[in-house]
Amino acid sequence: MCKSEIFAKILRIVSEETEISTSDILSSSKETDVVDARYLLVYLLHERGFYPSQIALHVCKTKRSINYILSSFSDRIQGGKILRIQYENIKKLLRNK
Repeated sequence: MCKSEIFAKILRIVSEETEISTSDILSSSKETDVVDARYLLVYLLHERGFYPSQIALHVCKTKRSINYILSSFSDRIQGGKILRIQYENIKKLLRNK
């Protein structure tokens, strides 16, 4: 599976689990639910071996913003029970596919 296919698969799963459209996730929206979904996407891509610069290209953000998301993910997930549940559900889905 190539990188663009992995990206599309993870984006689709995050969209389905969070009930936020893929276009909203990739937008510059600052709504909490959308930002949470974007954090999930970025972190899951990183777990799959994507470099911050690669993630930045796919989500149209700067490498610096991707590094910020990666460094603050654990704080964000501790503060949001729903985010933590969504993360665990997505990890289970990705393991099963």
